[in-house]
Amino acid sequence: MDNLVSTMAPSTASEGLTNGKLFLYILSAIFPFLFFIFDALLLAATIYNRRDSSLPLTYICVMCTIGMLTTFFMVLNTSIFLVLPQASYEAYLMAFGRETTLAGTFSYLTALFITVLMTINRVYIVIKPFNNELFNQRRVFVYCGIISSLVLTSLIIPYFSSCYVVFRVDLLSFVSGCAPNRHPITVFQNTYAIILPFTCMFINLGIIFHLRFSRSGTYAKWSKFFCKNKVTTVIIGQATQKTALSKMQARRDLIMMRQTISVAVYLSIYELGAFIMKTFPNEYAMLPAIVRDGYFYFRYESVPLMNFFIYYVETGSTRRMFRRFLNIKDKISDSYVNPTVITVAPRAQPVRGVSATGAMSSPTV
Repeated sequence: MDNLVSTMAPSTASEGLTNGKLFLYILSAIFPFLFFIFDALLLAATIYNRRDSSLPLTYICVMCTIGMLTTFFMVLNTSIFLVLPQASYEAYLMAFGRETTLAGTFSYLTALFITVLMTINRVYIVIKPFNNELFNQRRVFVYCGIISSLVLTSLIIPYFSSCYVVFRVDLLSFVSGCAPNRHPITVFQNTYAIILPFTCMFINLGIIFHLRFSRSGTYAKWSKFFCKNKVTTVIIGQATQKTALSKMQARRDLIMMRQTISVAVYLSIYELGAFIMKTFPNEYAMLPAIVRDGYFYFRYESVPLMNFFIYYVETGSTRRMFRRFLNIKDKISDSYVNPTVITVAPRAQPVRGVSATGAMSSPTV
């Protein structure tokens, strides 16, 4: 009997979970994998259409790469927890836990800072609409590289300290090596990361309202109201042209507003959830375990969904590019159903069309 027991396979780390928890764990492995495939296909489609100057090539490539990195480690962490015995899972965390956590956090924070870059890009386009040299494709790649290097540096410092961070799937939390303390850089990132998506959202909304006011003549009306003696000469041809342009771009502004709000919401879901838990710890602890776990996964799984929602659901130009790449034909063209918006980083070539970026807030994108 003793020999029989000794030859039995050890139980997995996930054994003993309730059916509800086990379902959430399995879903958290399958769900990111699906969007890993989407990000890979979208990246391939973007590279295939790299000569299309109307596409925000750089931002799509960067966001897809970040998305693939994020979803890969999400699937890896959960799958290993579900498959390995408890002792082997602990050994895995000791050997690779810090590295996988660093990679996942790196991709998430990089997306947040790319959002800032995209917002600056949009502000620059509004200020100098006919001078895009500062944000051409090559320079945007350089900017993204600099951002990635800075984010990686900020994460490597805690990594080599005693306050490294490891994400434990069984606890659904990030555990510090010097718990209950954390590295000052980690504390700073956890505290102020929420500012980035919300700030970008408000700036982008300000840009949208500014463009709408300009095209609708609101500023001119205000000027006449406060400066009644001022006489303005308007050339009829120019007025007609502006009116036509304003009507064409009105719906584009609406799509851009929806896109901006969507990106900001997706990028702030995780941070907002952390803020709520820190602000109301007692109330959160009183919730049933299945509710807390479900809320965690709602925040956690919103990250891989972001690129799909932004670049496929909300942005018509990239959706059509993606469907053409897969040879999926639309029965009815959606050119008028979901028009695109201005591209964030156009090439230094004659522009053939206009497009919206995913972030980029997003992301934004």
